[in-house]
Amino acid sequence: MGRTRGFDEAMVLDAVRQQFWNYGFQATSTYDLMDATGLAKGSIYHAFGNKRDLYLRVFSDYCDEMVDYARKTLDDDGGSPVARITHYMASVMERSCSGSPRRGCFLSKATADLAGQDADVAALARNTFDFIAEALATAVRAAQSAGEVDPEADARTLGYLLLAVSRGIDSVAKGDVDTDVLRNTAAAAIDLLPKPRPSGSRVDRRADG
Repeated sequence: MGRTRGFDEAMVLDAVRQQFWNYGFQATSTYDLMDATGLAKGSIYHAFGNKRDLYLRVFSDYCDEMVDYARKTLDDDGGSPVARITHYMASVMERSCSGSPRRGCFLSKATADLAGQDADVAALARNTFDFIAEALATAVRAAQSAGEVDPEADARTLGYLLLAVSRGIDSVAKGDVDTDVLRNTAAAAIDLLPKPRPSGSRVDRRADG
């Protein structure tokens, strides 16, 4: 049997996540991680590997949580799909504006800090964006079936549109843009979803006779 660890792994990983989230990968030293976790260098390396291994571990966990949240929030509950999309966009906006100073989400920070330098971080970020966009696109398709969105619209494109707006809100929120402005921006993104065309509005192009 393996030796029982003398620390709470979940608490340690949360402390590591907060350190990287607040200060980034480059500005965080192993000694910073030791201070944040209360663990010796050898204990950290033995349990989690080197600093990069630990960064990838907590970033991957965060990405999984982001995708799970999107899927659960947007999942079909029998109600209005557009209402679910609205709730998701509003919740992302509120999270982006939380804290003082605002630090945005870890996904945005990691993408800006390391995606251009680290292929593994870039792949994690890209997959996370794809999964969230697909969750949004699935909700758009449900809205199309419910008669809330034009059935001829490209649901995948609309999913990425909503993703881009939500990611943009997170980025500019760190610049201390007014919360009401960002709240209105999130609401405006919902207005961009094309409404179904009125019955009889299409031109019948069939040839006579």
